[in-house]
Amino acid sequence: MLRGVRRAAGLLLAALFVLAAAGCWDYKEVEDMGHVMLTSVDLTHRGKFCLRVQVLVPAALAGGGGAGGMAGGGAARGGGARKPYRHYLAEADTLFEAFRDLTTKAPRRLFFAHNQVILVGERLARERGVGPVVDFFERNPQIRRDTWLLVARGDLKELMDVSSILDPLPGRHILGVVDNRDLSSRVAATRLGDFVEMLESPGREAYTGVVEMVPSETVSRIGLTPGAAGPDPAKDIRITGAAVFKGDKLAGFLDNREARGLLWLRGEVRGGPVEFALPGGGRVAVEILRAGRGAVKLEPVLSEGRLSMRVRIKTRVNLVEAQAPGLELDKPAVIYGLEEELSRAIRGEVEAALARLQGEYRADAFGFGEAVHRRYPRAWRQIKGEWEGYFAALPVEVEVKTSIRRTGLIKKPLVPKGGDKIKGIQGG
Repeated sequence: MLRGVRRAAGLLLAALFVLAAAGCWDYKEVEDMGHVMLTSVDLTHRGKFCLRVQVLVPAALAGGGGAGGMAGGGAARGGGARKPYRHYLAEADTLFEAFRDLTTKAPRRLFFAHNQVILVGERLARERGVGPVVDFFERNPQIRRDTWLLVARGDLKELMDVSSILDPLPGRHILGVVDNRDLSSRVAATRLGDFVEMLESPGREAYTGVVEMVPSETVSRIGLTPGAAGPDPAKDIRITGAAVFKGDKLAGFLDNREARGLLWLRGEVRGGPVEFALPGGGRVAVEILRAGRGAVKLEPVLSEGRLSMRVRIKTRVNLVEAQAPGLELDKPAVIYGLEEELSRAIRGEVEAALARLQGEYRADAFGFGEAVHRRYPRAWRQIKGEWEGYFAALPVEVEVKTSIRRTGLIKKPLVPKGGDKIKGIQGG
């Protein structure tokens, strides 16, 4: 009996040992991994995939050379400091082959769990399409679905070298700008998982934000010491508007105003300023408080065989600036007039997006087709094969209702001595 108990205990211990060993068979020390912070994919002139990764160099970041990297590459500026990152590049006919080729160049095993931004080159998006890219990254267990997928314009090699004084890692620099998107709601940046869902959804085209390199507005070419360069890099990163797709291929771009019109219709405006002119002169700026999905309604209307769309948008704002001397903000009639002007300004942004997407790109990024599918499934089955043409000719009625919740403690803007009051919106 005792011998049987000992044998059972021995087998149990052996089993636990095997399970424990199996649980960490691929364990790697942190310092043995190459942490990828940024990934880009584009097409070469020969039509191959060009995969480039930005790998963190902890020693350069933690050591004395970090300042050089902050300025966009200390060695290139004569400072001699190392950049806190290293780029590895591979070209191949498939992304998997390019990924495997990277492992022959990087001295450490590449680890993508910290990669939060994927850049897709404009040429790849327009000519080959992003289907193979999102399929590959969706299958990679290290790539999270909340990774940002952005379209890059210009030279990707140079763009991935643009850092800032505040953040020496270009990948984190781009991520920080994207994270501030709700402060303006003019950038239609999309995460990988959401982008895949848009690609697979009938009656809706995909979109995401656009990254490009622009000349720095604050660059100083005079250093603190004779012969040294200025503290700021000559180039900067700008994330703007939206890249709109038809299927998985790039159809075109929206500017900031058109992109926010798209976001209004999608119920994705989370905040940001709206400014508008008053009939009698002067300008007013408000800050958006809330305009989520519940505040936007897309209502397809099928009447006598003709299809149209009714859009209803509601939003609340705070008044933050009034360049309108004498404007009497304590009178309800004045507030009502301002709300009407604000509604007209928002309607203008929506109509700008409609004109671009219906008239030029014929790409339903609004999801009108989805709304028709939900409300009129039988009619949708008949027209879905020709939805591009239906969408381009679809009459759209836009109704915007705004509410100014607060105007601040100053009820009457300052009127300088000898200044004229604004004539236009006045209380009764």
